[in-house]
Amino acid sequence: MSRSRKLKSAWRAVTHAVERRTHPQNFILNDKTPWVEVYRDGIMAVRHYTLPPMDAISVDGHPVPVSKTAHKIPILLIPALGIQAWTWDLMPSRSMVRYLMARGYEVYLLDWGKPSLSDRELGLNTYVNEWMPAAVAAVRRHAEVKQISLVGYCMGGLLAMMYLGAFPDAPVRNLSTIASPVNFHKSGGFGSMMALLSYPALKIHDWFQLRLEPLNTKLFHIPASVLSFGFKMTNPPGVVASYIDLVRNLSDREYVTGHMTMGQWFNDMVDYPGATVREVIEKMIIANSLAGGRIRIGDQFSDFTNIRCSLLAFAGTTDRIVSVQAAKDIMRLTSSTDRRFEVVPGGHAGVFAGSKAPSHAWRIIADWLAARSD
Repeated sequence: MSRSRKLKSAWRAVTHAVERRTHPQNFILNDKTPWVEVYRDGIMAVRHYTLPPMDAISVDGHPVPVSKTAHKIPILLIPALGIQAWTWDLMPSRSMVRYLMARGYEVYLLDWGKPSLSDRELGLNTYVNEWMPAAVAAVRRHAEVKQISLVGYCMGGLLAMMYLGAFPDAPVRNLSTIASPVNFHKSGGFGSMMALLSYPALKIHDWFQLRLEPLNTKLFHIPASVLSFGFKMTNPPGVVASYIDLVRNLSDREYVTGHMTMGQWFNDMVDYPGATVREVIEKMIIANSLAGGRIRIGDQFSDFTNIRCSLLAFAGTTDRIVSVQAAKDIMRLTSSTDRRFEVVPGGHAGVFAGSKAPSHAWRIIADWLAARSD
């Protein structure tokens, strides 16, 4: 590289470094696909997306033709708790929302909202028994259809399963889960540790009738900043390597844009409601109820044998949070006769929105649903 080009590159790096500190919004491109709100209940809302007129969309530099024909069954995307709903529309070139619309699907998104400490009493009963049925009904009304498909990421997939298990007649034809930990005791080292501790914990519960439920939800409410730090600490070397790569590529504006937009996922998380955290600890982590296929939610039980719709589940090869086996256990719990399990490249975020997701998880979901959406 000539001296002149080196100087220009160094100058761009300096200006980008200053700009990303003073005007970070210039580099963050999330939530850019047009949408309208079709339903709201408190902090929860349902969005309907539209794709601007075009012949093709660009996914990481590769063109994806926009389908001229539309599938009859719409998709409702269900985010995990603790993250922003726009993770499904991360940036124009890495948007699962845009990709699915280009493949001919009507796309809706369930936005769980941004809980604060004042929402700490939000529990599974609200999410599963109230908001999930309301969101599904809202999509059916707006799309004027009898059935829909659900695609859930992480806890979003578990909430979809719990909803289907609690409502056997739910108008859902297809379900796809991405990195959803059905068996918490098989989720890596943390899961193994909880498996060892669960037996004495359950014995103490039986002997002394100790429950977490009476404890104040303030004790369990997780602020967004703590959640963000916790996720980053699942892979500290990766965080350091990512920052080093950013420094090396500061002169490349496109690289800085992609890095900061992806980084916003973990830098802009939302609170995890205390009541839900308390239930997750007691029912899913200690008792591991989901692995048994039955869990009490509010005044009713969710039984996974009630799930009979077509099922497609995913796990990531390098997921440090949800192991392959933890996600795969869904295969033995439902009554679905049409079911499929896929292991695809990526960690907990990468399997869903990484550079390889479009050619793996996204493509497989779109292809699989195509045969089940007409």
